[in-house]
Amino acid sequence: MGKHNSVILIDYSKCSPCSGLICIGVCPFGVLEAGTDDKPQIVDVVSCTRCGVCANLCPLKAITINQNESKDK
Repeated sequence: MGKHNSVILIDYSKCSPCSGLICIGVCPFGVLEAGTDDKPQIVDVVSCTRCGVCANLCPLKAITINQNESKDK
């Protein structure tokens, strides 16, 4: 199995858990869940459609969507 680069990139140095974990609540496909550190964790990257809602609504701009990564990998 080849190395997989995630389509969702979370910069944990920028992410200080916001109230309500907005990114988790807005994802229509349940790609993100709260981790033990109360920060978002990617749990189902295969379901990510790259809609960008999580990245657009992140108040700290800690999430980016890698549009260049092929979904066929």
